[in-house]
Amino acid sequence: MKDRIFIDSNIFLYAFSDKNKDKQQVAKKIVLNPSCISVQVVNEVSKNLLYKFKFNENEIVKVVDSLYKKHIVAELTQTIFVHASNIREKYNLSYYDSIIVSTALENECNIVYSEDMQHNQLIENRLTIISPFEKCV
Repeated sequence: MKDRIFIDSNIFLYAFSDKNKDKQQVAKKIVLNPSCISVQVVNEVSKNLLYKFKFNENEIVKVVDSLYKKHIVAELTQTIFVHASNIREKYNLSYYDSIIVSTALENECNIVYSEDMQHNQLIENRLTIISPFEKCV
């Protein structure tokens, strides 16, 4: 079975950042492959690029266009929010992380790339959280 990947916003931000070249290289390899993201990820990436990376509006529009062209962008639904609530209780995840996980599950992903959650954690016996930076210093 081919892995269906969901990418969290922090992976995209490492791809844009040059503060840690090892993490940047790993992140770029991940984000260049079509995968699943959500409107939440588009929102978080845009906000951080605007305020932390000082992108201008034209640059933000180009990034948003590129995200929609390259990746499947999942909408957030009532089902995702309700399932996220159950996931928060069961796995003790943060509010936003539980929405990421719920969206990934709803979109039949089996891997979430994220630095913010527990590496190798198995969710609902079908989704594994992977921190792709485990070997980076």
